[in-house]
Amino acid sequence: MDWVVLSFAAAVAFTAYSVIQKRVLDRHVDGAVTFSALACIPHGVIAGVILLADPPNWFSWPVLVMAFAGTSHAAIQLLSACAFRREADISRIVPIMDAFPLFVLVMAVLFLGESLTPLKAGAALLVTGGGMVASWYQSLPGARIKLNRSLVIILAAAFAMATYSVLAKAATGQMSVLQMYAVSWTFSIPWLMGTSLLRNPSGLHRALTSRPALISTGAAQAIILIAFLTALTAFELGPVSLSSAVMSTRPVLLLFWVVATGMSVRAVLGRRTSFGEGRARWASALLVTAGVGVMAL
Repeated sequence: MDWVVLSFAAAVAFTAYSVIQKRVLDRHVDGAVTFSALACIPHGVIAGVILLADPPNWFSWPVLVMAFAGTSHAAIQLLSACAFRREADISRIVPIMDAFPLFVLVMAVLFLGESLTPLKAGAALLVTGGGMVASWYQSLPGARIKLNRSLVIILAAAFAMATYSVLAKAATGQMSVLQMYAVSWTFSIPWLMGTSLLRNPSGLHRALTSRPALISTGAAQAIILIAFLTALTAFELGPVSLSSAVMSTRPVLLLFWVVATGMSVRAVLGRRTSFGEGRARWASALLVTAGVGVMAL
């Protein structure tokens, strides 16, 4: 199915964005609000061009829905960037955040009328469970996320992601994907820029005068643009509960990404990967593959 392929492609793009976002926050940009404000510049320009070339009906309910989605998107930007800034290891953040399909599943049934079949629920749980298993053994022993402020921030970001997904699905078919993207960012920008100007105006000024910050942030936004449009197209073509579940394969993709680039547990701890960790990687991959396979059927 096309929506399965597009959902998986979006997961790949979101994975790449997470890695680059973490690098930018650690090396080039002073804080989450500054990073989010910089993101507004390229997306604001693109959104403006789209809305001038193909303006929506501003007084229609789909535009109102995407306006609320834009507010949710601003929350995602700020909360996820804050979580990435607070935590040293993104492998502990992404899997918890990518449990958002469980929220989507409930919302889609309650508000969109999607059917909750045992097969659909089982597939979503398989994929989400695979991501959680991927996280557990990749994290440093004793350093996993506990009940603290970071966990609250990550869960809030997951809920905002679910809200955005359901609102975007509600607007599909009433607006083009480009219009949905543009309206969403139009209503995100005031929140993101306003927060940055209130919280850290000096950090934003330094970032705007830093070539590495601008280049690295621009690269991240080019990737997230692709992820946005691909994800919205997947929502348009398939059930949002299953599309979002496929996108939650990001933890498994991240696991293989860090292993392939040498940022594995073995590299961090200076020891060989344990047998249990190896089994966990294979188990997570099998769970995700089984879940996505069920959805494709």
